[in-house]
Amino acid sequence: MKFSKIFSDQLDHCYAIMRLQALDRDFIIVASEENQPCYAYDLDNHFKKTTVWSTVGGTMTLVPLPGSLNFLATQKFYPGFNSQHCRIVKETFNGTGWDQTVIGEFPYIHRFDLIPQSESGAYWYVGCSIANSKKFTDDWSDPGKVWVGTYDDEQAKLTDLRALPIRITKNHGYHRMAGYSLITGAEGIFRLDYPSQTSDWHLQQLAQKETSDIAAADINGDGQLEYLAIEGFHGSRLRMYDANFNSVATSKFATPFGHAIWGGEIAGRDYFLFGWRAGKQGLELIKDLQLDATLIGEHLGPSNVTVFAKNKQQYLLSANREANEVAVYQISTK
Repeated sequence: MKFSKIFSDQLDHCYAIMRLQALDRDFIIVASEENQPCYAYDLDNHFKKTTVWSTVGGTMTLVPLPGSLNFLATQKFYPGFNSQHCRIVKETFNGTGWDQTVIGEFPYIHRFDLIPQSESGAYWYVGCSIANSKKFTDDWSDPGKVWVGTYDDEQAKLTDLRALPIRITKNHGYHRMAGYSLITGAEGIFRLDYPSQTSDWHLQQLAQKETSDIAAADINGDGQLEYLAIEGFHGSRLRMYDANFNSVATSKFATPFGHAIWGGEIAGRDYFLFGWRAGKQGLELIKDLQLDATLIGEHLGPSNVTVFAKNKQQYLLSANREANEVAVYQISTK
């Protein structure tokens, strides 16, 4: 497998990434976690750059609104204990750029998602706060919450908000699955099932080891998903779980400040991607249950990565945070 860099741009502390494709337009969106810009790059026009916003930043999460080029994003989630003023904004595409509407302040919201309600066209809202309050950077005495509610897109408003009866310390990781979501923190890995006509939101613990982030893929081709977890808060160890969350393997080498994680199909079979932001700041392709890996690059320090396809060609998008670089790699099997 070969990863050839075909595009690079500078963005200070680049962090959140997203593919945004609708209405015969095609963009990748990359935002900074500092008081820096968010950029859109046009995949149909040689990565032509549009500034979505020029300041504010502090973006942890980008969420597309299906069938449109509109999206929601967090802002003002600045490092340390300053994210009590974190907010969610809506970006509405106007034909050439995006217009912003502030939905409101949602303190310490690190990850959030909109889950389509197929029966009504509305959206469930899930918001995960990394903490409920902080007096200083390493104050974890007031654990995070899982907020749920409804999002009304016409009014750009969140309603019926309530916190589920659980507190998760260092509530950092979130991954949407088919019909449910995974949420991770110091207490382990949890499954969040969405409401139905006969049941309310339901949160079930799947594993008890402290987990920072998680991804899923059928890496051994047996028809069942495996799970790759970053163990510890921004931890230096990986753990592979089977479909029932039994531990299969742990990494042999330290990967300090593990952060970027992705699982899915590349060139006809499933792989995991993993990157870490300290030490050698590597990005690697994980090939099997034993965590055997191929190094893609060092001194990158990626915060988030994803794979996308265009014109029957696959690409890797990486927010190389420690290099202050937005990078796109073409994937080849030759």
